[in-house]
Amino acid sequence: MKERYDALLGKIRDRKDTVNRFINMLHSETTWLTSPASTKYHLNKEGGLLEHSVGVAETLLQLRAALAPEISEESCVIVGLFHDIGKVGTYVPEGRTPSDW
Repeated sequence: MKERYDALLGKIRDRKDTVNRFINMLHSETTWLTSPASTKYHLNKEGGLLEHSVGVAETLLQLRAALAPEISEESCVIVGLFHDIGKVGTYVPEGRTPSDW
């Protein structure tokens, strides 16, 4: 997962400084890397939100290539990775508590 995440982040160039500041905050001050994607459905596990978001960003890049190559890869990565950022800290994997993380 880390390699896929890092590869996506490597596509961000024009807004690199801004995105890096945002990512540093996410990594140090939130549960972005460990949050599940949902309470009981897809990727209800530690790190599920990141896994889901990486998958969405990768899918957006494929759609971009096929349907809208004029859209920047960077925009697809940013939208894909952070489309569910509001879920950070919202869900707790089944059978776990936030203190278990």
